[in-house]
Amino acid sequence: MIRVISFALAFVALTLVLLPFQLIGIAFDLPLQRSIPHLYHRILCALIGVRIREVGRRSAATPALILSNHVSWLDICVIAALAPVVFIAKSEVAGWPVLGWLARLQRTIFINRQARHQTGAATREIAARLLGGDVVVLFAEGTSSDGIRVLPFRSSLVGAVHHALGNTTHHTHVTVQPLSLAYVGFGGVPMGRGLRERVA
Repeated sequence: MIRVISFALAFVALTLVLLPFQLIGIAFDLPLQRSIPHLYHRILCALIGVRIREVGRRSAATPALILSNHVSWLDICVIAALAPVVFIAKSEVAGWPVLGWLARLQRTIFINRQARHQTGAATREIAARLLGGDVVVLFAEGTSSDGIRVLPFRSSLVGAVHHALGNTTHHTHVTVQPLSLAYVGFGGVPMGRGLRERVA
């Protein structure tokens, strides 16, 4: 219980300290708006006790769209701790207490999955972010799972890449990079099928 209270206090303090810098970054469209969330999530992962091991090489090319699996809400912290990125999320997330506010501060792109006629507008927004220098993360399966099997991809939003190419003469390609998250241990115990559900 003491550990939970300590984490909550540290979380609030960290958020309040970095909040003014992020608001300034967003208001004046400064590079700060990308680096503050990256720093924030690196510190959060350290506070939670998440140790990250990156296997493979992340592309330095831009524009870049990352297609990732989605195991847990912890994925946001892990991916953002590795690189300055923005996420694509369902529109309902924007209305969630605290988490929705934090997602907006991280400049998350919200998609209304119930309104299929808005897919074109969503892909244009993703394309604008890609061409504006953001690395965009799309959870390709569109939902979280325990990671035992791969769910069908929501490929319509990958069309943002085509929109991005159609709207620029400065870029000849958009890098689409796969990312696979795997939680391999929990509390010092190797992760087996029995613990995957708990992490998810």
